[in-house]
This record gives sequence, structure tokens and C-alpha cells, in this order.
Amino acid sequence: MKPFPYKAKLLLNFTGLFAVFAIALVLFQQHREQAYRKELLETRLRSYADLVAGGIEKNGLDNDSAELAKLSDIMPDDLRLTVIAPNGSIRYETAGMPPGTMSDHKNRPEVKDARRRGEGCDIRQSESTGAPYFYFARQYGSFIVRVALPYDDTVKDFMKADKIFQWFVLLIFPIALVMLIYISDRFGKAVAGLRRFVDSAERGLIDYDHISFPRSELGDIAQAVMQKYRQQEEDARQIATERERLMRHFHYFKEGIAIFTADRTRLYANPRFMQYVNTLLEEPTADIGTIWQKPQFAPVAEFLALNVPHAASEAPVLRYTLTAGSTCYGLQALVYNDGGFELTLTDITQAEKSRLLKQQMSNNITHELRTPVSSVRGYLETLMACPGMPEERRRHFEERAYRQTIRLADLIRDVALITKTEEAPDMMPREDIAVSRLVDDILEELQPAVAEAQATVSNQLPADLTIHGNYSLLHAVFRNLLENSLHHAGHGVLIHMECYSRTDGYAYLRYYDTGSGVPGEHLPRLFERFYRTGEGRTRNCGGTGLGLSIVRNAVRFHGGDISVRNRKEGGLEFLFTLRLQ
Repeated sequence: MKPFPYKAKLLLNFTGLFAVFAIALVLFQQHREQAYRKELLETRLRSYADLVAGGIEKNGLDNDSAELAKLSDIMPDDLRLTVIAPNGSIRYETAGMPPGTMSDHKNRPEVKDARRRGEGCDIRQSESTGAPYFYFARQYGSFIVRVALPYDDTVKDFMKADKIFQWFVLLIFPIALVMLIYISDRFGKAVAGLRRFVDSAERGLIDYDHISFPRSELGDIAQAVMQKYRQQEEDARQIATERERLMRHFHYFKEGIAIFTADRTRLYANPRFMQYVNTLLEEPTADIGTIWQKPQFAPVAEFLALNVPHAASEAPVLRYTLTAGSTCYGLQALVYNDGGFELTLTDITQAEKSRLLKQQMSNNITHELRTPVSSVRGYLETLMACPGMPEERRRHFEERAYRQTIRLADLIRDVALITKTEEAPDMMPREDIAVSRLVDDILEELQPAVAEAQATVSNQLPADLTIHGNYSLLHAVFRNLLENSLHHAGHGVLIHMECYSRTDGYAYLRYYDTGSGVPGEHLPRLFERFYRTGEGRTRNCGGTGLGLSIVRNAVRFHGGDISVRNRKEGGLEFLFTLRLQ
């Protein structure tokens, strides 16, 4: 069934309301006019009663019959005059009936009102004559004067209200109806526009450009409502877009993140968070709500219980570390102002290893620095304490102190090089480097050490082998390998280097010496910082303990890898790769 138009309902309601108001107004006006006419009639009768009472009070009630007869003559012929004693008995009556034959009047309505309130009136049929009368009674001291007019057509017409006001209302009604139609039309258009807007909003297809409202207060309000809705709809779309971006970001976030309500109900958890949680728990679970019963998350539960949400410039944050086997996780709990919170799990295994490695390196550096610094200090203190020391002995101490300062400088250089390759590799320049020529330059630098070790060096690297890399790092690779062999392989060894393959953009290189080699248990740790095998590789042999660690870092900087093994024929062999471009 088609709904009744709002405009018609509005017009019908307005018309009904006006009609009810008009009828009520007419009835009220008639009632007021009738009351007014009744009051006029009462006033007229009251004047008659006052006139009679004045005559009685002047002449006395027993001697007033003649006087009352005279007063009756100047009054209307049809006016009845009755004088009633306090006990209700008739003292005088113009109807011509003897007073003693008439019944007691104290229970007549108008008499009762006069005795109670001073005066009263009533319209009723006379019990004496049987005709209807308009009675008015008033008490004067010890008697009551009652006057009455026959309630005939003349009095009835006088009591009726004029119909002029009714005709006036009937004349105004069509004019008001036209105005109501106009108002209803204005309201109806605005409401109809709102209805179209609501229906379109429910379907999600709002044609804002074709929805209009009349120029009225209601139309302006409707227009403002539609614009607010349009703005909210746009804001909702923007929020949905941002939420989608945020969810996508969370989904591919390298950390695990979960968002909870104030009552610890999960709103969102990305896959990585679920993976990390199940790694931490003894038994995998799909219900993330079980974490609150696990000891790993007990600090979070205590933290949430202690931090009641409040508006603050800084949100409450809890951070601590969890371990699962060899994996370390950093957990962060962040509380929102509404009591909700988020948990973040970060795999900090590598960062923790780096921290421990840096801590170990710092300890090793401190340890390595202590020996040369103590030596230099001891030599200098001896020289200062013994000014008369023989020149040969003094020269000996000075040379030893100088060698220790060289060792300190080498240590600082090597530490700086390792740090740079690990923390700022992108800052290191690259260029095309002829590897064979680079090795020849290093051999020229190390010629005294090669001659002292009576070593033979075979550089079989191709002359056209070019690496696009960092000159300092490639120089460090081959210099440290050569120094390692010259210091630790022994005397009279053969040092050989070659490129045995160039494929897939990589150069495959081989370096070995024919020395004593290294015990097998030490091979996995040769590239560790400050690691020494002990036998034949002590600080007395020179070096900083960082040479092979620099070699590994430099090879990795050039996109390659390196391994070491003992040769069957004797000596150490290094196999490594370098990216050509």
C-alpha cells in the first residue's frame, strides 16, 4: 500500500487542529456570552430585589403589604415577588396564593444558595404554578427576597449567544485553510526532500546534485543535515581508506602487532604476531586470549591492572624481552586513552647478537689495548726513571715503545675499517680495480717481510681480472692474507693465488700457503675478531687479531663469501668469491 503523502497528512493535521481550535473558541465564546447575558439578567433582578428589600427595611415586614403592592405595580407584570422568612416560610407572594397555603421554600435551590452565599439563582419549573421561571434570591438580614421572571421565549432568546462570531469564524476558516495549504506545501516539500534523501541513503546511492529543498527554515535545516551527512560520508570513506592502508601495513609489518579492547578482547592481530606468540607458547593455539594465562605475558597483565586509562601527554608503555630457544623477542605494551592497548612483538635475535658481539668487541679492544699501552707506559717510565741508562739500553727501550705504538695504530685502523664496513657500507666509494696489479703493489710493500720469511709468492691472477669495488677493502683482503701467511705459516713456504673461474658475474679465487696449517678445531673460529689459536699465533708474532675478520667483511662487502680449510699437502687454503660488477 502506497504511504499517505506527508503533505496531505500535514494539511489534514493542520486543518483538524484549526477546526478543533475554532470549535473550542466558538463554544467558549458562546459560553462566555451566555454567562454575560445571565449576569445581566441577574443584575436586573438584583435591582428589583434591592428595591423591595429597601421598602421592607423602611416600613417593616408586617406593615409592608400595601407598600409591596405599590412596588409590584412599577415592576414588570410577569415578575413574581416572594419574601421568605429565615425558616423558609412565605411572608409575601405576588402570585395571589395565601402564604399559609404554600410549602416551605428553604430547600429551593436559589434559597439555599442565598442562605449559604448571600444570593443564588436557578432555572426550573415552579412547584406552585408549574411554569418555568428564572429565579433570583438574595438574603437581607432576617429575610430573603426572591424575584422570578417567566422563562419564556423572550428570556430564552435573550439568553442565547449571537451568531455573529460563528459567522466570523466560518468566514476566517477558508482563508486559514488556504494559508494552511501554503504552509503544508512548504513543509511538505522540505520533508519530501528529506524522505528522498533518507531513502537514497539507505540504498547507498545519494544523488546530492539532484536533491533540493525549499528556501525556508526547515529547508535550510534539511540542507545543512544533508551537507553534514555528505561530509560524514566522505570522512567515513577516508577513514575506511586509511584503515585499509593501516591493515595492509600491519599485515606486512616486519613486527608482530595486536590491538585489544579495554576488556582484552582482540580487535586485530597480524600473522607475524600469531607466529611469534605460538613460538613463545609451549603449545600452539589459534585463540590469542589464552596468552593472559601464560607466565610470559604476566608482566603485561600486571602492567594493565596498574595503569588506569587517563588523558596524559605520554601513554603508559611497558617493554621487556622474551626468549624462545635461540630466538629473542622484544615485547612492547602501549595503553590507549580509552583503555584499549596494543602489543608489539619484535624479533631482536640478530640485534641481540649484534649487541653481544659489539659488547664482546669492546671488551676485546679494551683487552688488546691494555698490553701495548702498558708496555709503552713501562718503557717510558723506565727511561724517565733512569736518565743515566746506557745509550744502547735506552735505544732498545725506545724501539720497543715505537713497535707498540705501531701496533696501537694498526689496531685502531683495523677497528675503524670493520666498523665502517658494518655500519656505513654505502658511504664507501667504488671503482674498477685490476686485482693482479693490486696484489703486485702489496707484494712490493711487503717485500722486506717476504724476504725475511724466505717465502715464494706466486701471483697467478689474470691481468684482465677487474673488480668494481672499494680499493681499500680489496687491498685489506690480500694484504691480511699475505701477512697472515708470512707471520704464521713458517719459513720457506710457497704462497699461491689464482682465479680458477669467472661465471655468473662472479670471480672465484683461491689462496693458499704450504705452511703448517691450523688444527681443525680452530678452523670454524678463524674469522672471529681477536681470535688466536695460541700455538705460533700469539701477540708476539704481531698483528691485531682482526685481520681475517676484516677479510671476511671485505669479501661480503663485494657480494661474495669466503671459507678456509687445511690442505692435504699442508698449509691453509682460502676459497672466496668476488662480484665482478
